[in-house]
Amino acid sequence: MSGGEYNYAYAKVEAFATKFPSKGGCYPASESKRERFRKHLELIADAMWAIEWNDSGDGCQNEEDLISICLGEAR
Repeated sequence: MSGGEYNYAYAKVEAFATKFPSKGGCYPASESKRERFRKHLELIADAMWAIEWNDSGDGCQNEEDLISICLGEAR
């Protein structure tokens, strides 16, 4: 199998992270919190990609490292 095990869900997270503005609408968080959240989503998307590729049989050797980074664990 090649990619797509989870319908490329990581790409939706990536797209969200790149599209939402640093300044929000009605009751937004601060720009710095939004930026930190954006960076966190990018890390999550990287881990999701690795999981999807491994579960699709394509292979990604650093899945554990990418998940550890998201969980705030030492590398």
